[in-house]
Amino acid sequence: MEEKPSTSIKPYLDKLTLGVTRILETSPGVAEVTFVEKEPAERHTIISWEQKNSCILPEDLKNFYLMTDGFQMSWSVKTDDTPMPLGSMVINSIAKLCQLGGSSMYSLPNAPTLADLEDDTDEEASEFSLYSART
Repeated sequence: MEEKPSTSIKPYLDKLTLGVTRILETSPGVAEVTFVEKEPAERHTIISWEQKNSCILPEDLKNFYLMTDGFQMSWSVKTDDTPMPLGSMVINSIAKLCQLGGSSMYSLPNAPTLADLEDDTDEEASEFSLYSART
């Protein structure tokens, strides 16, 4: 059996968290920023999840899981020289990934969609042009 090369995702951490780790690490008062590295998911595990859930995951999510099987970061602040846990960011492993929507109990009947957001933007643009034309 061939071993996978052990690669750290720390170089990608800043992009993965949109710079949050860098901001936290340089913020006064933040005592500890902890990141738990996880092994990459196996490609067959991702394919198996898709088959089981009759759902195709987006390529960027598949690539994420092929880089690391989930994500866990936490940070603390120092109060009276004692670290106190303050925040946490977690992305479940592929095994704990749950599909939402459809007949799921998590679906929201009146939840906005991207189309709704686009319509709002169009309306705001129209209102702005009407306002601009009047002034």
